[in-house]
Amino acid sequence: MEEIRRVVRGSSLRVVGLAANTLVGFFFIPFLVHNLGDRVYGFWAIIATILGYYGLLDLGIVAAVQFLVAKALGERNAAAANRAIATAFYSFAVLGIVILLITAAVAWFAPHFIADHRDVVMFRQVLVIMGVGAAIGFPGRAFIGALSAHLRWDIIASTGMAVLLLRAGSIIVLIKLGWGIVALAVATVFTDALAYGVYFVVLRRIQDQFHLSLSLAKISVLKEVLSYSAYSLILKISEQLRFYIDVLVVSGLIGVSAVTHYSVGSRLALSFRDLLIAILGILSPWFSVMLGNREYQKMRWLLAFSTKVSVTISMPIVMCLTLYGRGFIEAWMGKEYLDAYWPLVLLSWSVFFVGVQLPSSAYLYGVFKHRFLAYTGLVESLTNAGLSIYLAHHYGLVGVAMGTIIPSMAVCLVVEPVYACRQAGLSIKEFYVRIYGRAAGVTLVAMLGPWLLVFRFLARPTLFHLGAHVFCQLVIAAAAGYWFVMDKDERSHLERALFRRIGAPKPAAPYESVTVCSPGPAETLRSEGS
Repeated sequence: MEEIRRVVRGSSLRVVGLAANTLVGFFFIPFLVHNLGDRVYGFWAIIATILGYYGLLDLGIVAAVQFLVAKALGERNAAAANRAIATAFYSFAVLGIVILLITAAVAWFAPHFIADHRDVVMFRQVLVIMGVGAAIGFPGRAFIGALSAHLRWDIIASTGMAVLLLRAGSIIVLIKLGWGIVALAVATVFTDALAYGVYFVVLRRIQDQFHLSLSLAKISVLKEVLSYSAYSLILKISEQLRFYIDVLVVSGLIGVSAVTHYSVGSRLALSFRDLLIAILGILSPWFSVMLGNREYQKMRWLLAFSTKVSVTISMPIVMCLTLYGRGFIEAWMGKEYLDAYWPLVLLSWSVFFVGVQLPSSAYLYGVFKHRFLAYTGLVESLTNAGLSIYLAHHYGLVGVAMGTIIPSMAVCLVVEPVYACRQAGLSIKEFYVRIYGRAAGVTLVAMLGPWLLVFRFLARPTLFHLGAHVFCQLVIAAAAGYWFVMDKDERSHLERALFRRIGAPKPAAPYESVTVCSPGPAETLRSEGS
């Protein structure tokens, strides 16, 4: 029960954090542009892009630390957890040196792509500050992986929100004092360092025998980290191709002006994806802890239950985008952007198929079976690129979006769930009928029925009216999902987790009712080795 509470609390705070970042960005970007000017803010955008590429040097190590620490916690092996944290910390320290060298090289060659000498000086100042901050903070990523292994997403999310507000306030004060673009760099580096300091302090309190002695960093552990992280890196690259290649296709084959129209739909779909990741993208270390504990039946239950939750959340949102997307685009951007509606619908359903499989992906990550995800993700992203290029010639913007949804349907509706069920030993028939099908059917009817009977006849000329209709429909769908998708014990577990019903009788373990088709490969491997 404590794990459920932590996951629910962490998921809720991640959603709040996502909303806070969106709101701060919405109001903060105009402030920066107006106070710094287009040219100076442009330099900041360039530097932010360079720093974004530094993120690729993560190499998937954070995900590997999360897996190794969570598995060690399940096995109650504090020494193994500490070795994984220390090995990752010093590996990231080496990568920090690489960041310093890259920063020095970019600063050295700045005069070759910046004409004005005064701009070169400013660019170098800010780049060096940010580069040094990134290099120093890079080892702190090990703490994020370790905290997520402890299911302390609530600490990560709440610290992130506090840092966001502190950073925004500091930047406003410093810019008003005349620091200019340097204020952005100083405030960013300082608040990032403060966040990593908080993670370190919290980790010392919750991790048994925690210390960062260099003697704990082992080559054997590094090999294990890299064997896991390699596939995580492939997946990260595949995700970038899957969701961001479309803009290049539209620009090259249809025209630069069409990118703006396509981006209206794709931005809404990506916001949908970000929301689902914030809610559901925290399950992987929980599966790893269960793997360490050999709680195989409980893993099957978590896979089934979280899939119900993911479908129950995703279906109402994608239906809102489908039913109200046209009216929203017209009220938000104007009638001239209505050609973005069908790309929005297709991309949103693509995100739906990906989103409802986040629990399956988390399971495969959690049991070190994500190599399959890496290969299928790479094939899917390459197929996406090929189909988008081909269909763009025939159907324009809609064809580009069709190129995204077709491989997503094939992989996420058939390939990935079948593989995950076989790995977990979960009945495929039960997954598609009792879990996926039931949740999708109930929430689809709960959205479509009221819309056909009532809401499509109501006027919705403004964003306010659209928001009111969407809110009412989401409430109806949530109630239907709660009563007709979740069984009695699942509802009881949710109520105890959400409302801390301490005095209520403890519900029976719901995972005892999950149908097992055969032992999963991980389970078989453990039993053979025992």
